[in-house]
Amino acid sequence: MRSSSWVVLFDIDGTLIHSGRAGVRGMNAAFQRLYGVADALEGVALAGRTDRAIVSQVFRAMGREPTDAVVVALREAYLDALAAELGQPGPGREILPGVGALLDELETRDDVAVGLLTGNFARGAAIKLGHFGLWPRFGFGAFGDDHADRRDLVPVAKAEATRLGAVVPAERVVVIGDTPADIDCARAHGARSVGVATGPFTRDQLAKAGADVVCDTLADSAAMLRWLSRD
Repeated sequence: MRSSSWVVLFDIDGTLIHSGRAGVRGMNAAFQRLYGVADALEGVALAGRTDRAIVSQVFRAMGREPTDAVVVALREAYLDALAAELGQPGPGREILPGVGALLDELETRDDVAVGLLTGNFARGAAIKLGHFGLWPRFGFGAFGDDHADRRDLVPVAKAEATRLGAVVPAERVVVIGDTPADIDCARAHGARSVGVATGPFTRDQLAKAGADVVCDTLADSAAMLRWLSRD
């Protein structure tokens, strides 16, 4: 991987896939099982946030301190429930348009490192993407286990890419996501951002958040690919 290469980081939910809200059901099931709390995520903002931040908010609302120990225990119960949820048939589960073709295109490039930047716990990301056969297509990532604040995940992903030989300046890191939080974390570190309107936010909302490029789906990724063709 040359020092002039690119690092391209994908969000998961709403960007690569829709899981039919399996994650929400799995997290609710975990809180129900461990604490007897039904619909624990009701009223909690989810879009663009890390699993650690979401879980911590729920614990505080319950009057419990979100220590590492309780977060890890909840995470393990959630991961069991998530795998069970995805093992059941259900609607709304799909790989989003353009994802396969874009990954195919990026895999032809020996100067592009393709990874994940997601609020999902690492094993949750593996479970979700594994369900759709996508997990092996990403060589590294930054996950919701690493930090509660999504902004803090960009340096983690960049360090992982560097460890694998992709030594890049910030302006050669591209974060692709469906929420203003994805765009914000890229801008906070001088990275580029692509907003894709396959999640809960519109093109206009993503543009106002400061996305460098906005597309309806990842089938319309020509502008981003032009970046990667420049020296």
